[in-house]
This record gives sequence, structure tokens and C-alpha cells, in this order.
Amino acid sequence: MKFKVNLNQQEAEIEVIRQGQQLQVTLPDGTTADLRLVYQNGPYLVLEHEDANGRRQLIRTAGHIDGDKRQVWVDGRTHTYTRVSHQATADAAKSGSLSATIPAVVSQILVNAGDHVQVGDKLILLESMKMVIPIQAPYPGVVKAINCEPGQSIQAGVPLLELEERPA
Repeated sequence: MKFKVNLNQQEAEIEVIRQGQQLQVTLPDGTTADLRLVYQNGPYLVLEHEDANGRRQLIRTAGHIDGDKRQVWVDGRTHTYTRVSHQATADAAKSGSLSATIPAVVSQILVNAGDHVQVGDKLILLESMKMVIPIQAPYPGVVKAINCEPGQSIQAGVPLLELEERPA
């Protein structure tokens, strides 16, 4: 996914690739930073970054504040960002794992390895606290692997399914 961020009153474009609980952020100058998802509740995220000196930094994001604008807090400073696009590259398919955001039990697996899926297709149904929670395809792709089975108790962040992004 690409985002426009406002850092120090300057707009820049960054790319974020998420695989399970790990995120890789590519900055405009080409450098990358690895982040770990610590907590997620809908659009609210808490991420952790560890620099080369072992210093840990928490990054918090919030949902919509004005139209497409969102906020992120880093080291006590507030920045804004907007999502630019989510495009599959024609020359290289992306892969990613999909996981639950809360502990749950796998109720049903609705796809098989090799299946082609579209954005929004339900892939897995989870149950937690008498609620059914669908794991849906965030982009069109091909199911590469299924890492769970019906009846299995899973923890938040555990990869349930591997999905390779393919243009629709």
C-alpha cells in the first residue's frame, strides 16, 4: 500500500508492505524500516520499531479525522497521512499472510490452496465471544497455503492463510 504522509510540513509518499504482524516501510529516499504490530483494534494500531542502537519506539495510528486524512503519533509528534493506492505490480506478485486480530477458534475454512479470490471474499470464519468474524481477502489473489484447521484455537497475529496478490 502506498501512503502520502505529511512529515515536518512536507508531503512524501511511502510504501508499506504487511505480512502478518510485520510491516516493512519504504521511505522516499529508498531506506526501509521494519515495524512490528503490537496492537490493533479496527483502524487503531500500535506499532513498534527498534533502531540499530536497540532503542524501541512506539508508533500509534488513528482512524479518519477529516475525509481520508488519518493521524500517526511518533515520539510525541503528530503527523497526518492519507492512503494513496493499493496496486498490484504487473511484474511481481506480492504475498502476504492473513491473521486474526484477536484470539479465536477457526470455525470454517471457505477456500482451498490454489483458489483464486477477489477483494472482500470470505476466506476463513472465526468465532470469538459468540461472534463470527470473517477473514476476508484484502486484494485479489491466489491462496498459496492454509495454516489452520477447523476447531483450532488461534492467537492474534498467528498467520492463518498465505495469499499471493494477483491483478484482478
